[in-house]
Amino acid sequence: MSALRRVLEEITAARGGVSLDDIARRLGLGRDEVDAMVEYWVRKGRLSSDDIAAACPSGGCGTCALGDDGKPGCGTRRDGPVLLAITVRRREDRREDP
Repeated sequence: MSALRRVLEEITAARGGVSLDDIARRLGLGRDEVDAMVEYWVRKGRLSSDDIAAACPSGGCGTCALGDDGKPGCGTRRDGPVLLAITVRRREDRREDP
């Protein structure tokens, strides 16, 4: 199974949630690679990604339960960390598979 497919399978299997850092470690991939693969599946309509930064604590990443020693435990963007919800899209909600 390709790494691209394995990333999708990890997200699909993690019904209670999983961090992209955990997926990267488990699969022996870099975080940038996992981010790119998630973006691929979002473009293909298999996943959706929603910015839920409003849920971030007012004290910043250092006070976030998902963080680790002041580092964000969520997705990050160039303009700062954001909390992302990545969900598997139901077949009837997405475009035709490639």
